[in-house]
Amino acid sequence: MKYLSLLPLLLAIPAPAAAEEIGECRFSRETLTFAGSRVEQATCLLRKIEPLAVRKPQPLPPVIRTLMEGEGAPTAAQKAAAIAAFPEPYRAYAAQWAEAPISRTEEGLPALYFVIHDTSTPFYANEPFPKRLNRDWKVNDFTPYMDGTFAKAPVAHIFLNRVGQIWAGHDFQEAWRATKLESRVVGPRARGRMVHIETVQPRRFMPGATTRARTYAPKPGFTKDQYRMLAALYVYASARAGNWLIPAQHNTVDAGIPDAHDDPQNFELKQFAKELEKLLNPPRKGR
Repeated sequence: MKYLSLLPLLLAIPAPAAAEEIGECRFSRETLTFAGSRVEQATCLLRKIEPLAVRKPQPLPPVIRTLMEGEGAPTAAQKAAAIAAFPEPYRAYAAQWAEAPISRTEEGLPALYFVIHDTSTPFYANEPFPKRLNRDWKVNDFTPYMDGTFAKAPVAHIFLNRVGQIWAGHDFQEAWRATKLESRVVGPRARGRMVHIETVQPRRFMPGATTRARTYAPKPGFTKDQYRMLAALYVYASARAGNWLIPAQHNTVDAGIPDAHDDPQNFELKQFAKELEKLLNPPRKGR
């Protein structure tokens, strides 16, 4: 009878609340990961982003699916190939820090996501894009990202321009933030869970638009050099992490959060996968 007398008290205790999940890809405040298996996370985070932040499903390329299904990491040879692919002076910088650990959160969780952005600058308003866009000095100049023009500190770990040059705003071991999820929703606890790559891509207003929320980028969005370097950066960062990072995009990371950015526009997942395949499986000599 004593046990029965406790029953009303037990029933009055509320059940534990389910862990809060944020955004369309369901980021957990508790685990600091998106929902699902690595394949499911990559599938959500690599949806096609169209103008005005319209997201559409697209299949994972086989090479990315294979990496997400496995539990390995880049080999020493693959890491060396990635470093060799970099242009100077970043090649020397990457080699110097090649054995340094990757970022961790304040609770010790290592980086897990490789987040691709576009700079959305230079911004041309209603002016046309330059005719020689990919070689234009103003487009490819890193100075505004370094001298405080856009922010007091560089907004990402890496900046990658249209001719394939790389500038490091922060080394991958520094816990940094470049999404609303990290800076405004979860806050400092999430910093260190993602590494951030800004690819240079200009913007201009859509016809009749007057707000930066309605802009479009050139097509094709990125150059072959940018896809090559993105693949090399992905392998290099994953090697330092000790496992294949889950590739993601700025918009899909923040999808469902008000005023989320719409980048990277015109990112071709197949082109990224093609360059990744070349780096991981180079042709044998004599072929």
